[in-house]
Amino acid sequence: MAVTLYYNAECPDCERQARRTEKLDWLGRVAVATEDSPIGAVPAGEIVVVDNRTDKIFTGIYATRAVSMQVSAYLLYGLLLYIPPIRQVFGRKKPGCNGDACEI
Repeated sequence: MAVTLYYNAECPDCERQARRTEKLDWLGRVAVATEDSPIGAVPAGEIVVVDNRTDKIFTGIYATRAVSMQVSAYLLYGLLLYIPPIRQVFGRKKPGCNGDACEI
C-alpha cells in the first residue's frame, strides 16, 4: 500500500467516502484504517493520510490530494489540486496543515 487513510468511523460521511475510495482503488494503493492516526484521534469530518514510502503525514486538502494521486478514478482531481488557486478553493472546506505535509 502506498498510503494509509485514517478516518473517524463515527462519522457517517467519512465512512461512506472511505468505502467509495476502497471500491475505486482498483490497484490496491490505499489502506483504510479507523484506529488513531500517528498524530492522534481523527476528528469527524477530517482525514489523515500517511505516505508509507516517505513517512510523511498529510491532513486537510493535502491528504485529499495524496489519496487522489493513488486512486485512478480520482487522478484528475489530484492533479488539479497541485494548482494553488484551485487548491485554495477546494481547501477552504478541508481543515488541516497549511503546509505541504507534516513529518512524523
